[in-house]
Amino acid sequence: PSIRFWYREDWDKYLESAEGQTSTRGMLGYLEDEKGDPPSDQVAKAIQKVLRGGWAELVNWQMAPTTWGRLSASGRTFIHNLMENAYPMFKFAHDGWKLEFLASTSYPAWRKTYIDDNGRWKSKKGKGPKDEDEDDSMDEIGKKRKGSRCAFKSEG
Repeated sequence: PSIRFWYREDWDKYLESAEGQTSTRGMLGYLEDEKGDPPSDQVAKAIQKVLRGGWAELVNWQMAPTTWGRLSASGRTFIHNLMENAYPMFKFAHDGWKLEFLASTSYPAWRKTYIDDNGRWKSKKGKGPKDEDEDDSMDEIGKKRKGSRCAFKSEG
């Protein structure tokens, strides 16, 4: 494979380079297929959707961490297997850094929006649940937030 960003350091150096400063690689530019090409915007949105679905499973299993760094080994294995099977491009990274980077930069905002302090689904009074898959925000560092939201409440 023609992978340019096998190591996180390679991506960081690229971002500091003249080429990186004017890059058109997109929001998930560090991700690469076997030819070294970044995912299309459509694929990037699909990646985010699958990842959010994985986080929802962690909530349903009462395994959602307070921070991404506190995810259990079994939770981490689940997320890596889910994402690497759905999108093999996540395998083109030393020690899974690309998935860890994506998750650690986007999980905090997702958790704040949907999960309470006890790791359960938030409930909003006076409104019905809203499907969180409608969130197509592509801001990988979680700065974009939609307006008012509702999330599913777990009965558990």
